[in-house]
Amino acid sequence: MLVVIEKHLDQIDGHHQTQIKSIENLAGRPLDIVITAKQSKMVLQKISIIKRVLSTRTDRQHKPFAAIDSDVYALERIFEERNGSGKLFVIIPTTDEHDFRVCLKLLKRNPNIATFSLRVLVYHKIDNLSDDERADLAKLINTGSIILLTETVSLAKLLKDKYNLPAINSFLLPCTINANKSIHSPKERVVVKAQNHLKIGYLGGFRREKGASKLPEILTGLKNLINRSDSKFSIEFIMQKAKYKSRFKLAIFNFKLMRSLRNKDKPDREIKLTILDEELSPAQFMNSVESVDLLLIPYDLEKYRARGSGIIIDGVLAEKPIVYTEGIGMDEFLNFGNAEAASQLSDFAPNIMKILLNLQPYRNNAKLAQTALCARIQETSNFLKAMQCRPD
Repeated sequence: MLVVIEKHLDQIDGHHQTQIKSIENLAGRPLDIVITAKQSKMVLQKISIIKRVLSTRTDRQHKPFAAIDSDVYALERIFEERNGSGKLFVIIPTTDEHDFRVCLKLLKRNPNIATFSLRVLVYHKIDNLSDDERADLAKLINTGSIILLTETVSLAKLLKDKYNLPAINSFLLPCTINANKSIHSPKERVVVKAQNHLKIGYLGGFRREKGASKLPEILTGLKNLINRSDSKFSIEFIMQKAKYKSRFKLAIFNFKLMRSLRNKDKPDREIKLTILDEELSPAQFMNSVESVDLLLIPYDLEKYRARGSGIIIDGVLAEKPIVYTEGIGMDEFLNFGNAEAASQLSDFAPNIMKILLNLQPYRNNAKLAQTALCARIQETSNFLKAMQCRPD
């Protein structure tokens, strides 16, 4: 039986919902059970059983030990009820410290209750565990009760080097763009008409670690390069609405952003700004990715050095050229001549211009990157199917 645990299905911005669909598609069969938090009202199509029994975010923040016990007992009851249906294979696609502690306690109580495949996305989820918890985790990985998964080569290497925890780097999930669907028709891929209006997208959650505060400086640099260029094209910058807890900080950012776009020297070359909603449905997000000619990913290196990115996955699947921060995770899909890396903030604008002035080769190479990414997604599919074929 294939069981997925995902606590955050009510979270609109993020990939928690789309991950469920991706796992189901790649497994080649409907999921047997999805287990989520008590307050979740998300409706999932084609899922035979949805159990809303897990602790809430508030429970985990204010009563962490009670929340662990509550989830251990809830999962134990569900798994024991399904015991006659064959071996249980449980996937947690977004594993945090709470999930690790629940699994460790559950397997200590009942070592044969299930096999857990735990995907860790950021190393500090392991770093925040105690030495004893990491030692117990290592033992359960060695016995096969827990399989540790990552979506990036860099994170799998870090977990091995830093914690001596072996992880399988074979669980990369498509986010919004479906890996089985071509974004462009074959005719569109072969012939791309010259464009006088080009679109740059900064898409996804507006957060500091995603380089949101860098945008005004990048756009100022781009405006200056446009003014010096002999090429005649206009640029549109597309982004989701800025989001700050402080109204004052929001006002400052918006002022800097508008100032960076305003072009007193050459008003006819002013960069057009298009603001999208803070939260987009998967269909709206996919349309936004499809609409742009280039994706800008100025992520913070320290936060994303060994971390994957949904917009990189979507962008590569959509065959979009990308300008990104050099050294971030998933750069294994950005070295096909489909992208340009910026080692410092001042490199972003020249790299954007480099691509915009010579789009066709980058678009051609984007197909190579897409093929490599699809091969990795196929590994996820193979893993899921192999888990279902394992003997009890």
